[in-house]
Amino acid sequence: MQRQLYLLLLILLIIPTLLIAAPANVRPMYPLPPIFTGLEDVPDNIPVVHPPYNLSDIDGIDILGDTVTVGDTWYEYQHNATIGRQIRLSDDGYIHMVWTKGEDEPSNNRHIYYNYIDPSGQQGWQGSGYAVESSQRGGFTSLAVGWDGIAFPAFHQVTGTNAHTAVATDFFPHAGAFLVYEIPWYNGQDLEYIWPRITMKTDGEILVTSVGNSDPTGASGMTWSMGTYDPLTYSISYTPQILCGPFTHISNEVGASRVSNRVGSAYCAPLENDVGGWDVHAMIDNDGLDLNFDNYWNVTKFMEPDLAWLPDTLMANADTLRAYCDVSMFYDMDDYCHIAFTTCRWFELEGGLVYWNASLIWHWSERWPNDYHVIANAFDPDSFVDCGGWNFRGQRPSLGQDPETGYLYCMYQEFDVDSTAISLGGWPSGEVKISVSTDNGATWSVGTNITNTVTPENAPPGECLSEAYPSMAEVVDGNCHVLYVLDLDAGAFLQTEGTITLNPIIYHKVPVDLIPTSPTVENLTFHVAHTGPVVSTEPEDEAKLTKFALQQNNPNPFNPNTTIQFSLETISDIRLSVYNLRGELISTLADGAFSAGIHTIAFDGSRLSSGLYVYRLETEGKCLQKKMLLLK
Repeated sequence: MQRQLYLLLLILLIIPTLLIAAPANVRPMYPLPPIFTGLEDVPDNIPVVHPPYNLSDIDGIDILGDTVTVGDTWYEYQHNATIGRQIRLSDDGYIHMVWTKGEDEPSNNRHIYYNYIDPSGQQGWQGSGYAVESSQRGGFTSLAVGWDGIAFPAFHQVTGTNAHTAVATDFFPHAGAFLVYEIPWYNGQDLEYIWPRITMKTDGEILVTSVGNSDPTGASGMTWSMGTYDPLTYSISYTPQILCGPFTHISNEVGASRVSNRVGSAYCAPLENDVGGWDVHAMIDNDGLDLNFDNYWNVTKFMEPDLAWLPDTLMANADTLRAYCDVSMFYDMDDYCHIAFTTCRWFELEGGLVYWNASLIWHWSERWPNDYHVIANAFDPDSFVDCGGWNFRGQRPSLGQDPETGYLYCMYQEFDVDSTAISLGGWPSGEVKISVSTDNGATWSVGTNITNTVTPENAPPGECLSEAYPSMAEVVDGNCHVLYVLDLDAGAFLQTEGTITLNPIIYHKVPVDLIPTSPTVENLTFHVAHTGPVVSTEPEDEAKLTKFALQQNNPNPFNPNTTIQFSLETISDIRLSVYNLRGELISTLADGAFSAGIHTIAFDGSRLSSGLYVYRLETEGKCLQKKMLLLK
């Protein structure tokens, strides 16, 4: 008992000291959101402000391009993190849009709504949209379009005890007469696999991913399922949900090539040793015929903290970037995969996430699998304006491409953290920006603000203009097509921020000629650079390096050359071989006696096609193997 009292007293003495000693430009640890907090119920006692609203100044806003209201919602919240595709441009020139609509102030009636704009500019349902489903509660939608312009909204719905993922299909293109087909329950159990993302392959098959909500049903991880649409019966049949990859965040995104049958998924997952923060992982199936998403690769490969480097605090902290919630996956017209993602700053020695809202948006592609390029730099460590739950200053990237020019575009949200432009409730307003790359993603222009709204200081509800939850169509046809919620009181009320207002759903068309290609964003270093020898804390470290071990090839993914390192405890006869996923021998890299110690073997994959391969080290009854990814 005395020992416990002593420890309690010691803690009470230490905590104030730590707070006083915190640097001026940081705050105490601001933890990342819990892994699954997909809040959906409107909290009690949130104020409601009804229209009419004072929007007299909106006509004076210097908006780039044209905007039109396609619907509205009391339920502002569209997604916790990754937005996904809520807007698509189909081959027949129609713009398709979906969103979650709260039909009343507390959103007890919440449904998925759909609208379209035809090539002449006419809406299907002027300023309103049409309900997709009639469940007890629908939400968190994304969209695929195929089969001659038929829309396939994915969402989760409550029809009984728990919410489940479902996909709707329109009877005919642009009809708005949807039939809903729920994906079979995972393992036949009533588990909440929700927050779906959807895409369609060139052969017409649908890929749907969902994430398990660990509370309250015990589901976890990400699943995928394939859907086949039958145009004769207007029905969708599914394969069973298959669990794939490691534990994932609510950040799943899917993408499909428009020039081949390639399909894939990207998402955030914890660092391997659970030291704090997230990496971006990705999975790709190259032929789309017999999908196998058991294999994934780590896109970001953040170097974890290593206290053995102390007193060198730079190296002990290692990489100070961590992925945060946002991913956008896209295949260009040359069939290369691109991923955009958001990072925050993580300082292990200082207690974790210490900057208030600073963030960066990055680009990765198969063209340069070991390079990372900054799309947007919203890293302002001196800003103390809180952007709210699940938010950082720059976030929510959405990638697309103009097939005519080959230029890549990335739309994203950035909060205006000017302290004189904060709402009455104390929250900053979102803006929508677009950046362009003319060199396949190697450099990106400084983002162009396409909304240019300025919230007056202490603006009351109804006079605050905050663009939130933006999504961009992946096809840019000389215009970028964007959809967002115009939140009339900044802050997400599900996070008890701001008030409940009736918010317009805005379609925004921006000619690409209005988006400058220069100046470009200065690129930054992604991984920390080793500056000296590691300080060993264990005298046995050198001996451990020479145990029988097989290391991950480097680089990985590679194109076309990589190296494989292995170590032996004693002189041994070994064989190092490479196999494809069917178990067929591709190459024998080493065969014979090798001395004790560390050995490095080069591998040239120039004659092989892109894909996953297995390399295997065998010796005297022992066998180790790992997978490597060739991306061309």
